[in-house]
Amino acid sequence: MSNLPTLPDPLLQSLYGYWCSRRHGRPVPERQDIDPLDMPRTLLPHLLLVELEGELPRIRYRLIGTGIRERYGEDFTGRYLDEVCGPHYRDLLQDIYGRMRDHARPIYLESLFRFAPDMIAKSCRLYLPLAQNGRITMALAGQTFPTYPFSQPDFFDMIRPAISGGHASHNEWLLDPPAEHVLRSTAA
Repeated sequence: MSNLPTLPDPLLQSLYGYWCSRRHGRPVPERQDIDPLDMPRTLLPHLLLVELEGELPRIRYRLIGTGIRERYGEDFTGRYLDEVCGPHYRDLLQDIYGRMRDHARPIYLESLFRFAPDMIAKSCRLYLPLAQNGRITMALAGQTFPTYPFSQPDFFDMIRPAISGGHASHNEWLLDPPAEHVLRSTAA
């Protein structure tokens, strides 16, 4: 992991700003602080809300945005990660969510999937921890597809050969949320 000065994707920048605004002086916002009605409408199709179960953790999708459902070609709301993708991708995502939870910090991930020398799909994701009763048990995630060279939406079917064949690369950054500004009053 290395330092990332700013998030390169405008949608994910907006999501990160929203998440930071919901922290209210805490390292991580509580789940009840997140309200889709308060979010910019452009974010909603690109969001995932997930539960982190157990130590690994096992990932269960609670909510999948319409843009992500369309790109993956299915709605996997209510299903577990290990039910919708193969072991290589599952292991990568379990590791990302586990580190996000253990560090209590956001993680930004860029993935490149090479299908031919000149055919690459790019996915950008932002994983944001959410707490319930002071423990990180959920995550809000955003995903965009800045480069997707196919007309068909079935992203899982397209990336499985790239991942298992070693034609995928991933770069990730552990983000440092900005420190909260403390307003000090002075007695007159």
